[in-house]
Amino acid sequence: MSRVDVRITPSRSILPAIQEPQVLYALVELSAQSGATKMPRLPLNLCLVIDRSSSMRGERLQQVKQAAMQILDLLGDHESFALVTFNDRAEVVVSAQLARARAEIKRQISTIEAAGGTEMATGLALGVQELQRAMMPRAVHRLLLLTDGRTYGDEGRCVEIARRAQSRGIGITALGIGSEWNEDLLETIAARENSRTHYITSAAEITKIFTAEVERMHNIFAQDVHVRATLPPQSLLRSLDRVRPYIGPLPVIEEADFVWTAALGDWPENDIQALLMELVVPPFPVGRHTLLRLGLRYRTPGSDGSIASHEQTLTVITRDPNEVSDEVDPTVKHWLERLVAYRLQASAWQAVEEGKLEEATRRLQMAGTRLFEAGEVDLARTVQEEATRLLRSGQASAEGRKRIKYGTRGLIGREGQS
Repeated sequence: MSRVDVRITPSRSILPAIQEPQVLYALVELSAQSGATKMPRLPLNLCLVIDRSSSMRGERLQQVKQAAMQILDLLGDHESFALVTFNDRAEVVVSAQLARARAEIKRQISTIEAAGGTEMATGLALGVQELQRAMMPRAVHRLLLLTDGRTYGDEGRCVEIARRAQSRGIGITALGIGSEWNEDLLETIAARENSRTHYITSAAEITKIFTAEVERMHNIFAQDVHVRATLPPQSLLRSLDRVRPYIGPLPVIEEADFVWTAALGDWPENDIQALLMELVVPPFPVGRHTLLRLGLRYRTPGSDGSIASHEQTLTVITRDPNEVSDEVDPTVKHWLERLVAYRLQASAWQAVEEGKLEEATRRLQMAGTRLFEAGEVDLARTVQEEATRLLRSGQASAEGRKRIKYGTRGLIGREGQS
């Protein structure tokens, strides 16, 4: 039976015994136990949905075709592959079929040419349709979307199609290349379990990121992963964020009094999953107290659908305030600084949308300071440059905004590691 290691690190293990509620952070790290993950590989049902508008002409499209052919070589003979392209309209270039017909599939891929505008929704709809044609039990179903431009007038339909697909067990990896695509749309599309988004800064990265995604899908250690946090009466789980393999908020449901759950989706075995909980702790008397009971549930590929579970508790000690240090655990501080920088830049762009440019500039400058303190010097400089540009011209550059959004999430330059 596969097993996991669970480690919970509080921001402070000793709290002052005071009469007011206080905030505590808990870092939850989940990793597949060494040697416990050798199990059958789930088959992959994959569809690529590729933008072939005129702006993709040249090296971008050439790299996409090369990446698609390389992905095909990574698939087993009994795995399913499909490819859809879109510009002003959508076309099924490779209908869903077993990957063993490689020579003919590669010939079809080689015929793709770039022309026209960008209308994404029809491409997404056809991609989902092809995946559904090849749906099978006990498999990994993924749509890999790549675009370099903005789709106009069909953004709402794109999100609706994505949600229907995700509700049927289809994950979406949304990739943007260049600086002209709509990162807000791609982030909205990917804001569900088993879905994620990347910023590709150059055509040369396309093959690496495509193949890294397929390798992640081939190494699913657990599926339907859920965490359950049970806290003492009068406590509160104020927020839950994933910080590894990338930063982003996790939706939580309060299923009972002082009990919260969140879905993590599929878990590739090489990913260390790290979550940061912000807890509001009620007044405790001096002594030792159980603050958190964490439950983990998941299915493993070789288990015929049976549920595995793991439980762990976090205890804290409360002492007289005069005996307690304010020092924060360095690992928790490391991730908290990055999470705060991510939140600050996100709120800065929201302030830009509301026309509050001074507020947006101030938040970007604060994010830059956090990143400098965290040792992310290059990204901090980019943030400060865009804050200056915003103050002087009233707008940030499209590329700078994307570099900041995806840099603070940890999704630039780390794709192969996540």
